[in-house]
Amino acid sequence: MSPISTCRDGTDRLMEYMDGVLDEPLRQAIDAHVAGCARCQAFVRSYAAVPGVVRDATRVTLGPEARDALRRALAGRRS
Repeated sequence: MSPISTCRDGTDRLMEYMDGVLDEPLRQAIDAHVAGCARCQAFVRSYAAVPGVVRDATRVTLGPEARDALRRALAGRRS
């Protein structure tokens, strides 16, 4: 029996899969499953997009007053 027989088997190891740290046989098993499973293909694409979504959502441009206030507050924490 393949170590990846259901979608759940693969998603339980998704972080390691996306980070490229799985051993070769397990990575190949997940690759094979994903290649034939549209649902898992969509899941992997959405999981891969998360860092960009978070980066975009947290990108903030501070005005000069807010930037200066933040700098003063942070400087006060160092002392």
